Amino acid sequence: MGSLYGFEVEAELPLRRLNRAAGTRGTLAVEVVNGPLVDARGEPVSTLVGEDGRLFYASHELNGDCLLELPPSGEFLLEPERDRVSVDVGDGDLDLLEHRIASSAICTLLAMRGDLVLHASAVEDDGRAALFCGPSRRGKSTLVRALGALGHPVLGEDGIDVALGSEPTAFPGARGVRVRLGGDSDSVELAGDPGPEEPGACPVGAVILLGERGRALEVERLEPRKALALLTPNLVHSGGRRAIGDAFARLAQLLHSVPAFRAGLPDGLEALPEAAADLLDGIVAPS
Repeated sequence: MGSLYGFEVEAELPLRRLNRAAGTRGTLAVEVVNGPLVDARGEPVSTLVGEDGRLFYASHELNGDCLLELPPSGEFLLEPERDRVSVDVGDGDLDLLEHRIASSAICTLLAMRGDLVLHASAVEDDGRAALFCGPSRRGKSTLVRALGALGHPVLGEDGIDVALGSEPTAFPGARGVRVRLGGDSDSVELAGDPGPEEPGACPVGAVILLGERGRALEVERLEPRKALALLTPNLVHSGGRRAIGDAFARLAQLLHSVPAFRAGLPDGLEALPEAAADLLDGIVAPS
């Protein structure tokens, strides 16, 4: 037993990437169901289909609950009123299944409960969280791995939960960093947590949108309205119109009090450590 995003997690299957720290926000249950999770699902409110017609993602609204289809991992029934995720396990890839539970199913459940959740990685810098957003293959995981090696505790590499309030606070997600094996490969491996210690919750200091890579590090401060438009695709939500609107409003609330930037990292891994350190220098608000 351990925690994710500040919640104790009670799971009916082994989860290796939980935080050792006790959760203080309540308890989330992860249950395994052998068979269909629902009797009827209707048309999905949101889907993602590849060019070859292969389904990557589908979301169904079910009277306040949500059914996620995430092939090949299986299906996930999210019940925010019960703080429960039920899993109909798919192809048996347990590493991918745990990733989907932590970064997709639980993240979506927390968005349904009222938190702001982003497809993002994050590190702690001088007591505050730096959140990195961007499309797939833009370098979110590689960046936090480099910053972890430089001594920054890693809060998460694919899914960050932010509780809004007088001071927006980011909670640590799954331990470890999933990295691609190279080139255009879709294969990944789980590397150990590169940070010097397991981080706790910390106030959000900055949100950084990773842009195209170039010859040198480039950083641009974004005014809030532009940042809101550019960061909206990184929102995690259950897919319905109301869910999208609620998530958009929460992002706007965050950007009202936290600075946002767009950054282009240099191309090439050899330049990344120095650029990563320079990126954080001066942009995360001091505590």
